[in-house]
Amino acid sequence: MSVSHSRRRFRAALAAAAMITTATTTAVGVGTSVANADPVPSVPTRFQEPGDRLLALDLTTLSTAGWAETDDSAAVDPAASTEGSDVPAEPSPAPPPAPAPLAVTPDDLARIVPGIQPEKIGQYIAPLNDAMTHNGIDTPVRQAAFIAQLAVESDSFRTFEEYASGRAYEGRADLGNTQPGDGERFKGRGAIQITGRHNYEKLSEHTGVDYVAHPELLAAPENAFTTAAWYWTSRNLNQVADTAGIVRVSEIVNGGHNALSRRVADFQRGLDVLIQP
Repeated sequence: MSVSHSRRRFRAALAAAAMITTATTTAVGVGTSVANADPVPSVPTRFQEPGDRLLALDLTTLSTAGWAETDDSAAVDPAASTEGSDVPAEPSPAPPPAPAPLAVTPDDLARIVPGIQPEKIGQYIAPLNDAMTHNGIDTPVRQAAFIAQLAVESDSFRTFEEYASGRAYEGRADLGNTQPGDGERFKGRGAIQITGRHNYEKLSEHTGVDYVAHPELLAAPENAFTTAAWYWTSRNLNQVADTAGIVRVSEIVNGGHNALSRRVADFQRGLDVLIQP
């Protein structure tokens, strides 16, 4: 055994002796005040005299009780360390990928929205999932709330343009309809029925598509779901769904309680479908 290895063992032995001495002479029960503790009886120990520490540790016994003597050259595997060498350290393993957002299947959508036309499911399922994936609508609660609102607003995905003419919105300053004809021009469109000049302007800024000049584009299926997701995230409705619940989500989307019972029923049906194993 080399001198350096012996020194390391010697120092470790002294440290262990010091720890044992401290523990024996100063220990007080956990949760007990030192001022109120019972006096520790003076019991002679082998570790009270510094000169006895080496005798108590008996290095010969320690070396034969698991401290096998080895040459320093074998103590460290050269292949196990790259410190101070040109050998690059092995890279840490990559963290596991994040789980993919829950995808809604065509069968799921048919069960959540029983009124959807079967021929529309294949056309709408991909843009629906894409919109949810890119906007954090990625849990059963969020997806059920999102789909429930879309189902009511679009009449079970039958239309992406409001049936009414939009004249009722004429002159509505709260919607930004300040110019003649704005009511009809900017009536509800998209899967969530975005309404009013103000929302069309904000949506155009966000997407780069000029929906103000071409409001009819909002009703195209390829735009209906992405624009609905924009409305959803711009109102922070993921968090609202997570915390306040479906009634509050419905109030923000609709501005009131129109068809509230159906929104709640569709939401509950969505949860039942999406949380199944």
